[in-house]
Amino acid sequence: MGAYSIASAIPDEDLVRRCCRGEEEAFSQLYHRYRPRVMSTTYRILRNRQEAQDATQEVFLKIHLSLSDWNSDKSALSTWLYRLAANHAIDCWRAQRRRRSEIDEKSDAAQCATAENRTPYFALEIKECAGELQRHVDRLPRLQRRFFILHYFQGLKLEEIARLESRSIGTVKGLLYRATHSVRRRLLRLSAQKRQNGI
Repeated sequence: MGAYSIASAIPDEDLVRRCCRGEEEAFSQLYHRYRPRVMSTTYRILRNRQEAQDATQEVFLKIHLSLSDWNSDKSALSTWLYRLAANHAIDCWRAQRRRRSEIDEKSDAAQCATAENRTPYFALEIKECAGELQRHVDRLPRLQRRFFILHYFQGLKLEEIARLESRSIGTVKGLLYRATHSVRRRLLRLSAQKRQNGI
């Protein structure tokens, strides 16, 4: 208990300096200090404990390789670590979504071949809508895209996003409104083009 208390009292800046000098014990202390927070962040986004654990290990590998990039004048270490964790978890989630989409595409193709009450055109229309939504979301500015994914795809409330992102609720609302308006406008434009073309 005494050794843990002493280790936990060491400032982040000192631990980072020691890590950058190659002291593995210092990195071990950082790991134990921040692992619960990183794990909580990845789990909130991925919603799967095993995937969150894997993502957490990958995040700490990234941290180990890029600690020298942290600038204490720009942000607290905890904020920098959270952003690394959230970015990595969102990347993992998007990669999983792409893989699931590919699997669903093959499954839908098989179902279309056998289902009497579902035409291939209907299946194609559904898939195009989902694909267009994802493409429009991918085109959003980084922070708008992040808030859109966290709110609409991951189900986080505005207050939760504000707390996780260390932003005011007004900032989250404003950026999410812009993102939603932008995606809706693009989808409506696409729908109008289809009607005009008789699709």
